[in-house]
This record gives sequence, structure tokens and C-alpha cells, in this order.
Amino acid sequence: MDLVRFDPFSLLSEMDRFFERGVAATPTWAPRIDAFDRETELVIRVELPGVKPEDVDITFEDRTLTISGKREFEDTVEQGGYHRREIFTGEFKRTLVLPEGLNPEEITAKAETGMLSVIIPRRPEVLPRKVKVDVAS
Repeated sequence: MDLVRFDPFSLLSEMDRFFERGVAATPTWAPRIDAFDRETELVIRVELPGVKPEDVDITFEDRTLTISGKREFEDTVEQGGYHRREIFTGEFKRTLVLPEGLNPEEITAKAETGMLSVIIPRRPEVLPRKVKVDVAS
């Protein structure tokens, strides 16, 4: 009987292969986002290469912003024809709970070069105020 050294990392590569097969069959994906503050607004930037602007839906309800849509390519290949498939197609959805003090009536969105920017202004009453200090002489 030969002794075989146990390699715990072989289990990890088996799990990777299992999840790769499972992910390829999943019709939903989640694009990456950045969310950051500017002085008077909150900016949500979403990475959406290959997504047509008309295929994107943005909703805002009860402090919850939902960005959803779909990405499809015209030149689809049968599953067996791929050597590797990492670019997700199909429907996507991202939902974010946003802080209070935003003005949902004035949301704007702009798509350019594969990036979607959603800009949500803050309400004037929550913006910082400057107070002038008089100097007595």
C-alpha cells in the first residue's frame, strides 16, 4: 500500500470547479458599484459594460434605490463552444438602502463608456450651513 500525501488545497480547486459550473448556469449577476458623497449630493457609479441604457431601470422608494436591467450579446455561442465563460449575461439587480436627507424627486442618471452614474441631490435643509463670524475691533 502506498502512502499518499493529503493536499487540503485540492479540495479548494474542486470547489472552484463546482462553483464555476454553477455560476455559468445562473441567469442573474450583480454589477460592481461605487457610492460616494460630494458636497451637495450622493453619487452611485455602476459598472455596466455592454448594457444598453434603454435596458436599465432605476427606481427609488422608501430610501431604497434599485438598479436593474439586462445584458445580452447578439453573437451567442452554444454552451459547448466556449473554452471559458466569465462575462455574465442576462438580468441583473442591485439594491441599496440610502441615507436620509436625499431628494428623490431630482435624481439624474447618465450612462457613458460602460459606466452609469446616478446622482441624488441632498435636501437643502440637511446641507451644512456657513455662519459668518463678526470680528469686534
